Amino acid sequence: MVQVASPVKPIGIEPVDPGVPRSSDAHDEISTRPSPDLRTIFTCGAPLLAACLLGQLLPNVSVVPGLRLHVLWLPGPLLLGWLLCTPRAAWRTCVLAACAGTVLGAALVPDTAVVRLLASLGEIALVLGVAALLLRWRGAHSALEGYLDIAWFLLLACIALPLCSAGWQQVVGTRAIGALPHPDLRSAALCGSVSYLLIVPAVVSLARLLRSPERRHGWHWRSIVLAVTLLGALALLWQVDWPPGALTPLLAVAPIPLLVWALIVFGVSGASLSMLVVAVLGMQLGMLGMGPFAAPAPGHDLLPAQAWTLGTGFALLFLGALSEQKLSNHLQLQQAYRRLGEVTGRMLVVQEEERTRIARDLHDDVNQSLAAISIRLSGLRHQVAPSERAAMVELQENLLAVSNDIRSISHELHPSILRFTGLASALDAFCIKRNARGTLRLRCRIEDTPPLQGDQELSLFRIVQEALNNVDRHAQARLAEVLVAVRGQDLVLRVDDDGRGMPAPCSRSLAPGLGMISMEERARLLGGTLAVDRSPLGGTRIEVRFPLAAGPHPGDRQ
Repeated sequence: MVQVASPVKPIGIEPVDPGVPRSSDAHDEISTRPSPDLRTIFTCGAPLLAACLLGQLLPNVSVVPGLRLHVLWLPGPLLLGWLLCTPRAAWRTCVLAACAGTVLGAALVPDTAVVRLLASLGEIALVLGVAALLLRWRGAHSALEGYLDIAWFLLLACIALPLCSAGWQQVVGTRAIGALPHPDLRSAALCGSVSYLLIVPAVVSLARLLRSPERRHGWHWRSIVLAVTLLGALALLWQVDWPPGALTPLLAVAPIPLLVWALIVFGVSGASLSMLVVAVLGMQLGMLGMGPFAAPAPGHDLLPAQAWTLGTGFALLFLGALSEQKLSNHLQLQQAYRRLGEVTGRMLVVQEEERTRIARDLHDDVNQSLAAISIRLSGLRHQVAPSERAAMVELQENLLAVSNDIRSISHELHPSILRFTGLASALDAFCIKRNARGTLRLRCRIEDTPPLQGDQELSLFRIVQEALNNVDRHAQARLAEVLVAVRGQDLVLRVDDDGRGMPAPCSRSLAPGLGMISMEERARLLGGTLAVDRSPLGGTRIEVRFPLAAGPHPGDRQ
């Protein structure tokens, strides 16, 4: 059947009717822009609203006299992390939620509401611009995955954005003493830099983890319990009143093995969360005068912990990028292998369908035509002169031989005996035909095997065919043995020969041919493996092993 393709309209060229006014492109874009649904509002807006509200209130909460929870600044970093993980269509929801949380938080602290509101709204505008720049230079990979992306993130989000935000806070809070949690520009900039360095990678990596189940290979409950135990042990170790001296640097280095272990086991998401917990723990204990980052002076209570966090966070971010790139390459390779396997499996199915069609055409058309020619020659044999009858008989015998060869080829292309009698009978018949046709002697041994599915029997039969073809072409063997047996919970197929064997280990290995690739793919489709080794007969052994599944009962075969 011939299909007529519909005419293709050139892109960007539309017929214009002068009598019909055309709407503007801006109107078309606005009319087709999808409105945010309830799921987007709940998943993006609600957490940001709560985070901005909490971020406005935490600096005013006193846990102990003189100590306020302002070691991290939540609203800006959480908003930037959300914007890097969500599509552009959801940005409006995220920004509106952040503004709503900021307004509510400022309203709950009425004494400094105007100053806090102006400072937070200015930071939201800066975060929106930085997010647009980071996504513009991101490239084809995910956010914070490439080294160039990380460099831009450190420059824009961890240096420029905190400095600009701290400067804007100082401008709007000059006449309101105590309105903002940080007294000077340096402390505000350091707190913002540490917050963006810790929170944004954690949000981005967690979003990537939730979207990709393949990245959750290390997130088992035993690993999580061990990680929580190690973090608790680190907290107890830092709370011990150690004597000052050379032990303090060792206490500062103690979290490094934990962070590397988290990066190996949990990936970038686990390392980011561990770094966040360790940094908050170190800063809080330092403000209380404990741990390796104990406050040296009341005016610089967070400086040692912030310096350690910035140095360790920078190094961990680049190590995480290296790990993320390797994991992404590994996942892409797995996906490519999966697609290749699907294509190869489909190719084998199409190959079997084509073999069946060719076998049917040979048997029904070509062989029938040869039979008709043979009958016609039998009738003409009595009409020719006696001196020419011998040549006619020889021609008819050659024609019958060709017909038998075509019938044999047809049966090899589509073994109908396999469909009706099973694998054992099909292999026995195949070995008998090969023994009668060539110089290679075959011995088939099929032990009591459970009934298999039709595609499993066909794959095993094709593997035997291909293996024996390789023996004929390359092994120069005189004897080959075929074994089909059950070993434990597996079904084993072995093809041994006494030919030349495998090449020496020192020789250069050759690329596998199409026959070997076909056998490997059929073994993979069976759920097993194919191994090539030396045979006890002196040649090569091809072994296919796959686990037995719950197959049909003997009475189910039709």
